[in-house]
Order: sequence, then C-alpha cells, then structure tokens
Amino acid sequence: MDLKSKPIILVSIIIAVIIAAVGFWYWVFKAEPTEPVQTEEALEILSETPPIQIETNPIKKVPDLNPVEKTNPFKIPNPFK
Repeated sequence: MDLKSKPIILVSIIIAVIIAAVGFWYWVFKAEPTEPVQTEEALEILSETPPIQIETNPIKKVPDLNPVEKTNPFKIPNPFK
C-alpha cells in the first residue's frame, strides 16, 4: 500500500462509523412507537362470532360397508331357493 491510500481508507471508515451512529441514534430516539387506535366499530366487529360454515353431520359421507349386500357380486339367483 502506498501512503496516499491510507488516509482515504481511514476517512471512509470514519464516515461509515458516523453514518452508522447517526442511523442508530435516529432509530432509537426519534422513532416513536405508535399504538393502535381502538374504535367502538372495530370492537363490535371483532367481538361478533363468525357463522359456522362447516358441515357438522359426520354420518353424511360414510361409505356403504354392509357385507350382506355384497355376498353375491354376480347377482345370480340362488338355485337352492
């Protein structure tokens, strides 16, 4: 490194540190937290119970598993009757 590049590097590091310090100061002290505003209309909407859209009948989609109906898959009449 030659002697001319050392001051440029030193000055750029100092400027970067100053920018970082000013940004941190602004972030900590200037940024005030905002609190949410609650209105009566918003409280009414949030307190309402939403309508249930779920089917509550568990027997509606049960498969047909009756073994008596599936004993003769060919539907041939019984010769012994």
